[in-house]
Amino acid sequence: MSHILIVDDESDVAEALCAVLELEGYEVSVVGDGAACLRFLGEQRPDLVLLDLMMPVLNGFQVLDAMQDDALRDVPVIMMSAARPERVFSEPNVRAFLKKPFELQGLLDTIEQALRPLPSGVGVNVG
Repeated sequence: MSHILIVDDESDVAEALCAVLELEGYEVSVVGDGAACLRFLGEQRPDLVLLDLMMPVLNGFQVLDAMQDDALRDVPVIMMSAARPERVFSEPNVRAFLKKPFELQGLLDTIEQALRPLPSGVGVNVG
């Protein structure tokens, strides 16, 4: 069973995602801001991070930058936001960008794909 960390300051969004992913058989943890995410990653290593961009304390870009050290660089990340990102994701661990609101099946398909090993030369999927 894969472990997914949801990082989103909108508690109702995080709770809904958590419920859906648990029904799909995933182990799920939830934190509400970027600083809490980094604390979590210092203690546990999930198989995938669903990372919101716009959050208090540390935003998704700041978290992603912090994850580029050797210990976290290979943890797959799916970025998500209601706004289009201002920057292109060139980090090797960013597997996709989902624009909120997204369809449930699209999310599940993206998660399944992100959990697979990344073939060399494949870039980020911005949907």
